[in-house]
Amino acid sequence: MKKHLIAFCCIFMLVFTQAAVFADGAPKAVMDVRSSVVRIVVDTPFGEAYGTGFAVGSQKPVQYIVTNYHVVDGAEKISILLSRDNLIEATVKVSLPASDLAVLYTSIPLHNVEPAVINDKPARVGSKGYALGYPFAASELSQMITGNKEDITVTDGIIGALQTVPYIANLEPVSVYQINVALNPGNSGGPFVNSKGEVIGINSWGVDGADGVNAAIRVEELTKVLSQNGIKYIKAQNLTLVWVILILAMLLVIAAVIFLIVILIKKNKQPKAVLYGIGGEFAGQRFYLPSEGVNIGRDAAICQIVLPFDSPKVSRSHCNVRYNPVDRVFILTDLSSANGTFLANGTRLQPKVPTIVKAETKFYLGDETTMFRAGLED
Repeated sequence: MKKHLIAFCCIFMLVFTQAAVFADGAPKAVMDVRSSVVRIVVDTPFGEAYGTGFAVGSQKPVQYIVTNYHVVDGAEKISILLSRDNLIEATVKVSLPASDLAVLYTSIPLHNVEPAVINDKPARVGSKGYALGYPFAASELSQMITGNKEDITVTDGIIGALQTVPYIANLEPVSVYQINVALNPGNSGGPFVNSKGEVIGINSWGVDGADGVNAAIRVEELTKVLSQNGIKYIKAQNLTLVWVILILAMLLVIAAVIFLIVILIKKNKQPKAVLYGIGGEFAGQRFYLPSEGVNIGRDAAICQIVLPFDSPKVSRSHCNVRYNPVDRVFILTDLSSANGTFLANGTRLQPKVPTIVKAETKFYLGDETTMFRAGLED
């Protein structure tokens, strides 16, 4: 009876703590980590012991399970409990007593366990964290040991400090997060995660006689070991770098779009058709052609470019010049002038027959003293 009462008190504390997590709502990313968490069953000379672990690997299926060294220390047999009757044997691949870390290797691949995402960037003091595991007290109350994901307890708290402490006297100290997250027997070896569901530590131990002073081994201690042993794992992406890359990509896309728009505008922009006076009365002047074109001659009533009435070689209405914007050519027509309209090479245009000429073509009226050049301006 006393044993059940103690177990009931423990489970009440766990439920109360967990209720506090769900009151605010544990992030979905944290709850999703449960698919990476497993219960570890250890056969010892003194009977069965239990702990928690989590899977690491670059993809499914996984075979590597991380836990605490003290969970498997002295084990005669180690098993991963996936369900009530499904025990998968495992062996110790890497053991680090000084760091209280162990990496297990399962006898067969685990197809229904997800590899955890690991973030080895130091977390900030004061930031929130979540511990996941299978506390033994919960199993005591239910009188049942399971590996069901629904039985995983999630407790939250704050990182109080970043410490470097000796786990074993006279050995190299280990880097830990000092946390006030509730850790109970059975939680050992489970993941300590941030609000994104990224593993930042491994639940390890508490300080005897101190309330709310517990330790989670910083995951940097683990990643060094994984790399040294050639064990691949999923590393959390650096969001700052991702955002920089995304912003640069967006800027490149915007720049490309602007470049294309400018090219299209330039391509579709119609240049202005213009006549340049080269010799005679209008030397050095320019005339922009309207869409209907212009007549050149001595009669101001019918011509838009009017030469002096006493110009000997120029007729009253000598020639017409217009611009075709579709084909970007000029159309030059002699209007049955007395002295003719000529191209710069001396070719005389037939009266009333439109002649297509390109930009930069020179022509003259009667003689070379009255010469023009057809041109385009952007």
